Amino acid sequence: MQIHLLTIQIGNLHPLFVHLPIGILTFAFILEIYLKIKKSKQTDIAKLALGLTAITALFSLGTGWLLGDNGGYDELALSRHKWMAVGLTVCSILLFVLRTLPHNWCKKVYVPLFLVTLALLGITGHLGGNMTHGDDFLFKEHTLSEVAIVDINKANAYRDIIQPILDSKCVSCHNANKAKGELLLTSKASIIAGGENGSILDSINGEAASLLTRLHLPLDDKLHMPPKGKVQLTAEEISLLKWWIKNNNCFDCTVEETDASPQTKSILKTLEKDTTALGILTATAEIVPLEWISKMNANGYSVIPLAEKSPLLIVTLASKKNITSKDFKYLNEYAENIVELNLAYTNFNDDLTSALPKFKNLLKLQLQKTKITSAALKDIEKLSLLESLNLYGTAVKSDAFEHIKKLKNLKKLYLYQTAITKTELASLKKEKPNLITKHLADTLFNNAVLNNPYIVDASDFFNDKLDLQLEHVFKSATIFYTTDGTEPDTTATKYTSPIRIKESKTVKFFAYKKDWVQSDVVTANIKKSGLLLDSIWLQKKPHENYIGDGANTLKDLKRGTINFQDGSWLAYQGENLNTTIVFNEPKKISTVSIGSLTKPTSWIFHPIGYKVWVSNNNKDFKLLKSIKLPIPKKYVDDAIAFYDITFEETEAKFVKIEVKNITKNPVWHPNPGGQSWVFVDEILIN
Repeated sequence: MQIHLLTIQIGNLHPLFVHLPIGILTFAFILEIYLKIKKSKQTDIAKLALGLTAITALFSLGTGWLLGDNGGYDELALSRHKWMAVGLTVCSILLFVLRTLPHNWCKKVYVPLFLVTLALLGITGHLGGNMTHGDDFLFKEHTLSEVAIVDINKANAYRDIIQPILDSKCVSCHNANKAKGELLLTSKASIIAGGENGSILDSINGEAASLLTRLHLPLDDKLHMPPKGKVQLTAEEISLLKWWIKNNNCFDCTVEETDASPQTKSILKTLEKDTTALGILTATAEIVPLEWISKMNANGYSVIPLAEKSPLLIVTLASKKNITSKDFKYLNEYAENIVELNLAYTNFNDDLTSALPKFKNLLKLQLQKTKITSAALKDIEKLSLLESLNLYGTAVKSDAFEHIKKLKNLKKLYLYQTAITKTELASLKKEKPNLITKHLADTLFNNAVLNNPYIVDASDFFNDKLDLQLEHVFKSATIFYTTDGTEPDTTATKYTSPIRIKESKTVKFFAYKKDWVQSDVVTANIKKSGLLLDSIWLQKKPHENYIGDGANTLKDLKRGTINFQDGSWLAYQGENLNTTIVFNEPKKISTVSIGSLTKPTSWIFHPIGYKVWVSNNNKDFKLLKSIKLPIPKKYVDDAIAFYDITFEETEAKFVKIEVKNITKNPVWHPNPGGQSWVFVDEILIN
């Protein structure tokens, strides 16, 4: 008995010795090449290397032979490995002998024998790897095929949950080539059959199943599974094995057919995988640095995360009329993170579509009211993950369908106001029946929404008086309006003739037509331009990307638009705007109006405060008014607004104004703490 135990202990030394001849023989071969190149006659070190190879090969062979006799291995695989190891050992000894003999025939045989020995080394090692780690270990893909569970309740308890645990933590020692304790864990039949100690699912002396008992043994215990040195099961994996065995180790039932504690249910729920394109991208994409997002937003791009802490991005270039290929090059650094791209109402055209394929993970692409034609679809068809495509108001025709058909994941297609007919669309629907299409014919007389009314010859400013003329594309539509800033409804003033305006007003209006959905409310801030500002200067230069026409931007009576890159805005990042206005002669003033922009997705917010000082000598300034406004506590829509600062009438030649920046994005913003912007475009004094 003691001799048997001794042979087992000696055999267990095989993993220690087996790597020595591999490393030393490889070193000896490299050394021989080096000596050949250098034409060196120093052969002692080569002889030493080959001698060590022969000795360690003998130790490796002996310990391996004893380990194999202990059982637990496939007989055919073991036999092949043994005799290849014998051949390797014999060749190693012969190499050492040939290197030491001076005969010429030894030199001729030496190199071919060395190559044969290296070949035997590779084959022997490969066979040993197969026995230890499974068939084709050297060439197979070393990743476990993970079962994607979409609905945990419908998952098979054994196949989808238990077998993957066994595959990852147990099968390396309990497979067809290496069956420790004669136990196989590769199939239902082998698990039920058990090993030399019976079934691992049976309890011992009324205690827990043998499998669970071995899992809970001390790590140093020889019966502990997996053995010390192997990757151990997690607490969650052990809990799942307990749950499975408690449910009579059911091989064919689904999760919903089993009993599970609340804790086990929560563990099972974590196994569900979001297999949608969005879910996979979210799980695999890397977080984009906040610095890059800040830089892009500072340069006029609207870049925001899809959700808080999400690695995926939404990029908006909507309404820009000067898009070039450079814009896409700037975005290419994190193109794979961009899943939504909005190019609506831009100058985007067929010449620029070649930039799109680099955004290979796009799920949503908005091209409405752009200048593309069907030719653009040649590049768009390369966006294999695309789920939503908006071509509203473009020049695409039915010949685009040959490309659209190749978008296998496309779910929504918008084709309002295109040349595509209802009949042509029907032919596409036959081939892609699951595609949801939005077309003019679908909604023509079904809850149709009125377009917004508009101002004829719109102007934001006037000197003395203004006759404001409103119109709608449908002459039969009725327009209702207010001039006091309140929201209009059908009880508001009905528009019948131009509205006479003599003072600054906020006019709100909408269109109404029976059996139609009324339009949105349109807001127009009409400002009386007031006093002529003779000169103006800035205390500090604005950001280099938004300098407009310098200080003159604040008095040129040209309103900026939502497109903050239109050249009509002055902007400061993380700083306040300070300016001084000069009249040639002292003027009586009582109101200062300041225009600003808010666009949270681009880190732009309305000012949170204003200060107004006056002086008649540019030295002794008196603070007339100081206003503090609250920081927004939630997301607000993009908007342009004027803020009126009123005070008792006073006479002044110099007016100094401070516009206070929020400086940092609020806590609710997708990028809290980032340096925010203040955008100002016009200052009026009355």
